Amino acid sequence: MSSSNFLRTAALASVLLGLAACTSGPLYGTTDVDPATGARSSVLTDLRGRIGVQSADTRTAQIFRNAMLFELNGAEPVRGALYELRYTVTASDQVSSLETGTGVPTASLYRMTVAFDLVRLSDNKSVTKGSRFAMIPYDRTNQVFAATRAVVDAQNQAGETVARRILFAIGPTLQRDAMAGGALPATVKP
Repeated sequence: MSSSNFLRTAALASVLLGLAACTSGPLYGTTDVDPATGARSSVLTDLRGRIGVQSADTRTAQIFRNAMLFELNGAEPVRGALYELRYTVTASDQVSSLETGTGVPTASLYRMTVAFDLVRLSDNKSVTKGSRFAMIPYDRTNQVFAATRAVVDAQNQAGETVARRILFAIGPTLQRDAMAGGALPATVKP
């Protein structure tokens, strides 16, 4: 086989392999079309307001909980939860840079790690579990307000980042579970 035929065959194989691996769509994309009206819907859109998040017991956990509630439910209050996200949050702050001569910290990394378990409440079965983390760098200064604000901003950014990563992890699982008849009541089944 000549090198040009080999390259063409390799390119075709990689395209086909890429298409075969592409089994997901947009997270909140259309998964169903009503034949009568032509209206499009999504299982995840139907689940907004139906996914609870366990209560927080620390400020760090509350930061994550608020971000996760927004990612899962938007502005919808949780009503008649079908799923619950249970989690454990750990956070650490480590110095990443010291001022030469004085040894005073000038930069740090804030790391938030969340171990999560998504539970279907109808049968109290774990649907998926895992762990995600975020590391956010921030500067330390001699100014008390600026230094305090930098830590708060890093905590908020870490909470939002971890919440988004967990949403990307549980979104496809929620979609598969609901499409298979998992937890959706008959009024919202696709």
